[in-house]
Amino acid sequence: MCGIAGILNLAGEQALQVDAIKRMTDCMVNRGPDDEGFILMESNGEIYTYCGDDTPSSSEDLSNIIYFPEKHIKEAGNKQSILALGHRRLSIIDLSLHGHQPMCTSDGNYWIVYNGEIYNYREIAAELRANGINLQSNSDTEVLINAYAVWGERCLDKLNGMFAFAIWDRHNRSLFCARDRIGIKPFYYTIQNNQFIFASDIKTLIASKLYKAIPDSHGLYLSMAYGMAPRPLTAFRDIHALEQGHWMKVYGEGRIDKHRYWCIPTNSQDNSLTEADAKVLLEEQLTAAVKRCLVADVAIGTYMSGGIDSTIISSIASTLHPGIKAFTLGYQHIAPDMDEVREAVATAKMHSMEHIIYQVEDEYNEADILRLASLYEEPHYGMGANNIISGLARKNGVSVILNGLGGDELFAGYEYYALIPWWHFLKPYRKYIKFFRQFAGMYRNKLTELCNINTADEFHSIVYANMLDSDLRPLFNTGKDQEKFETPRFLHNLYVDDLKFTDDIEAVGFMDMMNYVGNHHVHRIDQFTMANSIEGRFPFLDHEFVETAFSIPSNLKIHNKVQKYILRKVAEKYIAKESFAMKKQGFSLPLKQWMSGKFRSFVSRRLNNLKQRECINPQVIDLWEEQYLSNKRSHKHIWGLVSLDVWFERFID
Repeated sequence: MCGIAGILNLAGEQALQVDAIKRMTDCMVNRGPDDEGFILMESNGEIYTYCGDDTPSSSEDLSNIIYFPEKHIKEAGNKQSILALGHRRLSIIDLSLHGHQPMCTSDGNYWIVYNGEIYNYREIAAELRANGINLQSNSDTEVLINAYAVWGERCLDKLNGMFAFAIWDRHNRSLFCARDRIGIKPFYYTIQNNQFIFASDIKTLIASKLYKAIPDSHGLYLSMAYGMAPRPLTAFRDIHALEQGHWMKVYGEGRIDKHRYWCIPTNSQDNSLTEADAKVLLEEQLTAAVKRCLVADVAIGTYMSGGIDSTIISSIASTLHPGIKAFTLGYQHIAPDMDEVREAVATAKMHSMEHIIYQVEDEYNEADILRLASLYEEPHYGMGANNIISGLARKNGVSVILNGLGGDELFAGYEYYALIPWWHFLKPYRKYIKFFRQFAGMYRNKLTELCNINTADEFHSIVYANMLDSDLRPLFNTGKDQEKFETPRFLHNLYVDDLKFTDDIEAVGFMDMMNYVGNHHVHRIDQFTMANSIEGRFPFLDHEFVETAFSIPSNLKIHNKVQKYILRKVAEKYIAKESFAMKKQGFSLPLKQWMSGKFRSFVSRRLNNLKQRECINPQVIDLWEEQYLSNKRSHKHIWGLVSLDVWFERFID
């Protein structure tokens, strides 16, 4: 897990890039406190390597590391270049300086900056050695760059892991950029003044000072709807995300090729699978995924709430890694109804794990909200607890943490899966929607929009949305652009297009993986774990497990109205019965009660600030506030407005 950054001049002319690349790596210090490195390449192809203040010194023999820098980046002075690469390292595999980046192949032709982990790197290393490649380290970075040198973009088919990287080919003058299949590792880029600039997060692009932050009207609109603009869009004009499962090649003269190398395998359910066979298959594949996620040369832990997903991951991990540290947050002092400690303790007692419980206090303040805005990077409607538990893991000496993200999305765990039959029931009665609306409370707008769409992916786009088109169109004073936004149809064209689905449950699960997990969830956890210099890993999101999960028939995911049925059957062997009886909880903080208590004046001030912004309709804010106070509008809508004002202040003002 690291931070990567780069600047490529597409005109082929040299420019001063030293200050910009240094600002970018300084912005990512938490992503990689263990090491930093840089390269600058002149127009004639000559490459110069540099270290930084955090590059460790060593007494080991470095003579066989041809790329290890001797000069400090400060000594680069006003050196001009056409390419600058910067790297921040969090050492996880091969902790020696042999893992230093940027790294090159032995012939000096290929140079890489890489963020992530390749779990099957040892198997690929063996294949490379069989091809005559002499590897000098036990680093997955060296395996990755040599895999590209041997197989080109086809190397991606061999990788099991999470990754975002860029490889410079000196001979072909091209930059090969790639992102993992699910989109766990981030890759953002922009083109400014004929320069291709990329980084691991948005604020790092802004820190370069080569890009000025300007809102993107559609991206900002969608980030208010979903807490994260559906990628590749962002809330920032001209900043894009490389899509999950894609590679992109940027040529020195400015041409860009992009290709999708993997997609979730829809319409692939194996209806010959019996319940017994599916249970065995899932347990085998999940165990294999957990085992891959335990590959590290540092201390590993797990997040463990009282629910099914994180407890089964923690339990399987403890069988493979006895004594593993499992972390649970308790809310007994601030929100007892959110507390899951009893259920987590019951499972922990069944296994060989060191169970560490932290009781969350009423400790968040206004300064924390402002700091979290830098991590979310876009307006968000909630306040997650990932920052707290990530800090807890770091304080307990853990550098890698396993997470249960993906269980609900792959096995129909959310409440809206159970609403699919009701949606079908309502469609013939669209003309009576005015009658139904009077019984729908704050959900009347969702009911209206659900009755006007026809596909299951559009169903997901509405039920998952925090704010709908009918909410957002009157909110923004940005001309008539927003009147043209038809969000469910836009997302259908973006993610689905001509894909075929076996059934509606599969379609909704696909959208969960694309627009929920692949955008909001992985971004949020990456930002919070990296802010605490730890690496998050996700066994459920192992692409081989995802392929297996999509092969399981939907009638084994929801069976006799029991959601996550087949995963529950696997979990019976590993977790306590208390977890099965527990009501589903989100991993969050008691934001609603804080908004009416400790943050009440903060909310009021922020709403007043937002009313003064030219792009916002103040009458809509007044209306929403009135509806919220009379329990006719969700607190998440109001917090989304608060977050919007904080975002403007942090990134735009």
